[in-house]
Amino acid sequence: MKFITTILIFLFFKEIYTATFSEALLNLRKLESYIKQYKDEKKSKVSLNHLILSYIREGKYKGTAWTLAAGSPPSDLEAYIKALDTEKNTNAASCRGYGEIVLPSKEKMDFVHLFATMNGIDHSNSFTDGFSALVGWGGDVAQLAQDLKKFNGTLDQLLVEANKLLGVKGQFGEGDLISDLDAPIILEKKKDNNTFANIIEEYYKGDEWKSRVPKFVKLTFPTVTDKTQLRQVVFDRYNKDGYIQILECQYGIRVAGRILGCYSPHAVIAQYKNHQKAAVYAFADYLKKRL
Repeated sequence: MKFITTILIFLFFKEIYTATFSEALLNLRKLESYIKQYKDEKKSKVSLNHLILSYIREGKYKGTAWTLAAGSPPSDLEAYIKALDTEKNTNAASCRGYGEIVLPSKEKMDFVHLFATMNGIDHSNSFTDGFSALVGWGGDVAQLAQDLKKFNGTLDQLLVEANKLLGVKGQFGEGDLISDLDAPIILEKKKDNNTFANIIEEYYKGDEWKSRVPKFVKLTFPTVTDKTQLRQVVFDRYNKDGYIQILECQYGIRVAGRILGCYSPHAVIAQYKNHQKAAVYAFADYLKKRL
């Protein structure tokens, strides 16, 4: 496990804006053009993807842990966007404050969570390593396990409760689930000659979102060749991820190390082993049913 200074995910909430899908796309297009203008004017060597993703993510997810997991935008970018919004009477900056947006499919997607997950994957430069699991599906599965701590029972009984929560309510609701699944797909489609706004519009207005699960599994769990392997593959990936282990320790699911505390966590606490498995299996079963 790589040594890190902190891993607890801090949430930094500013004003949350309500927007329709069309409004979100309109402001995202404007934002992307402003950030492209910033990059050209400043002759910035930072990738355009990172500038866009980190700027939007920092509207709701900010702090030392997020800087470690996903980097930071330039310190003057926020003021730059604000000045252009004022000058041109636009609202591009509102993109970093959106909550759940209703998609053309009638599903709900957490807009900023989508960009935060893409930011972490992009910063890790990998769909399968680094912080890619923690900032997306893995971190949310850990939150699901935390939600399950209020229940007692066998693995099968806890799995019933996990299925009631996953994609429905609690900390791993529909908005987060859709964002986690779609983030690697949308990021993988991003090319220098296209925009996130165009990709998102085409993805959700067309039929491509209907095959999100097979595409997500291919990108995130490339070793899976048969859907019967999903439970084990997802569990192994989750259980061995050092960053997720630290988050589980913060949630009281793992034992803290004697010297470094949750920065060197030990095994899952016995009474929560079934809670952990139930959360992981519920997510794996969700994927399996849609392959």
